[in-house]
Amino acid sequence: MEFKVLFCKPCGYRDQAHELAVELRERFAVPVAVEEGKFGQFDVLLDGELVASKGGFWKQKFIHGAPPQPQILAAIERALAEREARELSEGPAD
Repeated sequence: MEFKVLFCKPCGYRDQAHELAVELRERFAVPVAVEEGKFGQFDVLLDGELVASKGGFWKQKFIHGAPPQPQILAAIERALAEREARELSEGPAD
């Protein structure tokens, strides 16, 4: 399991991205990459799959600021629960 946080540097999301990375490392004990992304971007990927995002192009244009950290963590928890449920329903691999 590995997280990647993509953030918009000109938007001032760098500090929040690094704070989230610390939280994710402490909570899940996994690697977290933090990288500069596109303008307006604040996305969290889990093993390459988008699990939390500021939103699409129009949301990025009209909503200023990255999502609050509790909202991001809740989205990540939902994605992990969905992944676990999917893995349980598929059964063990042969």
